[in-house]
Amino acid sequence: MTLGAIPPRQDSAITILGAGPAGLAAAITLARAGQRVVVLERGRDCGTRFRGDLQGIENWSGELDALEEFRSIGIEADFFFRPFYGAVHTNGRKVVNHRFERPAFYLVKRGTAPDSLDQSLKRQALDAGVTIRFKKSAPPRTAHIVATGPDTKRVFAVDKGIVFQTDAEDLAAVLTHDAAGIKGYSYLLVAGGYGCLCTVLFDRFEQARLCFDQARRLLMDRYPVEMRNPRPVGGLGHFAPRPRWSLGPALVAGEAAGLQDLLWGFGIRTAIRSGRLAGQAVLRGGDWRAFYRKHAASAFHKWTKAGVVNRFLWEFLRAGDYGLLLEILHRGGLPLLRSFYSYNALQRLLYPVAVLAFRRRYPRLCA
Repeated sequence: MTLGAIPPRQDSAITILGAGPAGLAAAITLARAGQRVVVLERGRDCGTRFRGDLQGIENWSGELDALEEFRSIGIEADFFFRPFYGAVHTNGRKVVNHRFERPAFYLVKRGTAPDSLDQSLKRQALDAGVTIRFKKSAPPRTAHIVATGPDTKRVFAVDKGIVFQTDAEDLAAVLTHDAAGIKGYSYLLVAGGYGCLCTVLFDRFEQARLCFDQARRLLMDRYPVEMRNPRPVGGLGHFAPRPRWSLGPALVAGEAAGLQDLLWGFGIRTAIRSGRLAGQAVLRGGDWRAFYRKHAASAFHKWTKAGVVNRFLWEFLRAGDYGLLLEILHRGGLPLLRSFYSYNALQRLLYPVAVLAFRRRYPRLCA
């Protein structure tokens, strides 16, 4: 079938590769508009790439609350989530408490548990009439939308950790210490009797095990929470300085396009946003690839450039013990966090230097 335009008959299915947040957001958008949608997912279920990880949906990059944004595009928050109005941040010596007037992020579960984000999106897609075929795939150029997750050949970060059950109170503790997360961070999260302790590395990935052991020691010394039934988890991050919006005739959305926060690795919100946009582009008909490229670039171009500068500043200012970064984040609060993603005047000034440093630092991502 030629994919130059929307299939002319409603009984001709729109094909989406990948049943993650981006793919399912696209599928829900299309199905609710009356299109027949088939999603092909390589895994045996939605969320099998994860093993119960706790992840954050960032809520600081814009004025609109993340969950309100989801509701505005027809995605209900019928999954487990916990709003966090801040976090405890330490470099191993100094401790600061970041506190905000609105949720800084929402913790959600990933994986195959019924209350996970992945299973919620699956239910909403099925309710909309989407067909999901598991353990199936197809060549990307035969699909309308590709949302198959990160490119494992272009990884900028890895995380390694454990999830566990606990009776501890809700907690969000972040540790910035290179011995526990090289050029990145580590964290201890507890929400509703469920916990996650992980390290995130942006360099020397082979040291993930050593960094995790150090992160566990430092965080547990300060926050000795009980852990029951610990299970290993892990993942990776893929970022593209120039996101790929199409692959042959197919549109590309989410992490497959390279949409992930280069500073800290957040990506759920942009995945859903880009999937929704891809679905709208296909619905539009006509030259929907040009429409998607134009509107995706408009939506994410500044955000992507800001990420390059943010990563440059993080690695430059981390010198010593991250003490300066702790102080900057503590004093700046939510307005500073929001400005990090606006491509502000300072970021525009620094971008030429930052992008040169980025190309030297991450040559594989620029290939």
